[in-house]
Amino acid sequence: MAPRDLGVAAGNGSIDAGLMAVADWFREDGSFELIEPELGVAASEHVRSVILFSNEGPGRLDGRRVAVTRESSTSRRLAQLLAAAYWKADIEWIPEDELEGDPAEGVDGLLLIGDRALALMADETHGGWARATDLATEWWTWQALPFVFAVWVVRSALPRRERARFGGYLSGSLALGSERLDTIAAAHAGALGDAETLEAYLRHFTYRLGPEELEGMRRFRDLLAEHDIQEYQDARA
Repeated sequence: MAPRDLGVAAGNGSIDAGLMAVADWFREDGSFELIEPELGVAASEHVRSVILFSNEGPGRLDGRRVAVTRESSTSRRLAQLLAAAYWKADIEWIPEDELEGDPAEGVDGLLLIGDRALALMADETHGGWARATDLATEWWTWQALPFVFAVWVVRSALPRRERARFGGYLSGSLALGSERLDTIAAAHAGALGDAETLEAYLRHFTYRLGPEELEGMRRFRDLLAEHDIQEYQDARA
């Protein structure tokens, strides 16, 4: 599932555990808890797969239109927070799938995540966009903390033994996967970048969340509340 779809599934009771976008976990407010040990997806300094493509710097997007992928939950709210509190830019956010034709001709920026962002970063021309702003870099420069994009969570109502069993399974799976990052990267090399670049990308993430990652997550939650950035609502929804 895309992050946004997984958050919807959690809210309607369709799933009991998953890698949940951290902003969706905030919204669930106690229905889900972090597994033990705490696992997730966090990055310091840069991430390369949460990118605002534009022709001008983000601080010059005041009054401009930026298209946003519907796949994301956390990244959209991070972009809104950065715009309001760091870039000081009043941006009109447009759902990407409402655009017709080339986005570069209809909006002033495009926020992409995941494989689509990686593919455009691997393209020397960035699809025709002049600038690629890494949101994790912007957060790091602003707050000097890692940014947590997603956390492994389990429904709080499940028996404690089942929650512990799930946490143990994931921890073992992470250990196994970490030993095979070169193989994983080679299997996905191509449009997303060469194997060496992808392996470096995967190794840059922090998957076991420590004190700094947890503090970064708390800071994000507090800043969302401080600047009254609620659950993302599409302008035409």
